[in-house]
Amino acid sequence: MVSLVIRKSLQFIVSLVVLLCISALPALIVQLRPNFSNYTDALKQQVLFLTGVEPILYYNVTAQQLRPLLPDLQPFIQETLLIFSSALVCSFIAALVYAFFFYRARLRTRNLLKQTTRVLEMVPDLFWVIFSQYIIIVLFKTTGFDQIEVAGGFADSIRFLPILTLSLTTLFFFIKWLTGQIQEEEGASYIELARAKGTHTNHLFWSHLIPNLFYRFYLFFRANVITILSSLVVIEYTFNVQGLFRFVIMNPQLPVLLVTLLLIYLPFFLIDLIAELCIPKAWKGGAL
Repeated sequence: MVSLVIRKSLQFIVSLVVLLCISALPALIVQLRPNFSNYTDALKQQVLFLTGVEPILYYNVTAQQLRPLLPDLQPFIQETLLIFSSALVCSFIAALVYAFFFYRARLRTRNLLKQTTRVLEMVPDLFWVIFSQYIIIVLFKTTGFDQIEVAGGFADSIRFLPILTLSLTTLFFFIKWLTGQIQEEEGASYIELARAKGTHTNHLFWSHLIPNLFYRFYLFFRANVITILSSLVVIEYTFNVQGLFRFVIMNPQLPVLLVTLLLIYLPFFLIDLIAELCIPKAWKGGAL
């Protein structure tokens, strides 16, 4: 426990310093040339923003005035969090269902499934954005159904297509990892022992295989969450979602960038800390 606290404390301090340095990077380039003195000044300013007692302000282009940043960010954070969490839940459930059918499939069916998902995985995010909008437009022209928006606005939320698009992108990402892990684990000793005892295939998958993959899946997700977030940036911008990343793009200011980086990092840091404390040791390597 003590070693975990020390390790996580050092990790947090180092990460905070790195985030501060990254948040000041826009000030490094002035007229296409590096300006280190300007970068140093910006870095000092970011430290003052972070350690000061006064609320962090930013210049609101629409209102043409300085405004408190955090209250203005709240609705954008909620929109991004809703899309991100909904897409993760949908893609995770769909990937589990796919993995179950993959586990039960014959060799020929498995090869077909792997080839199909390999092709779909290579499709860029932007294609799914354009394709989904095209389908909705065609649906509207043929049936008159207009309940699904193809783009958002300042006062209008768009959720279905962003969630669907991010779910598809993340789904193929998860499927590739899950199917690869299933093939590796099929010959493991605990699986062979369970089969020898006459364990049903369904019980073998859900009670033995998946629990042993859970912690590894978490590590995989933690290492690749930046890829999912980069997809979300593209989706928010192209669908005109009034989310956190679009707010940053529309307000490219140092305090906005600093707060956004912290808002992204801190939840994942806390989740990682809770996971280290709560996930059973057996899930981290032992066979169930």
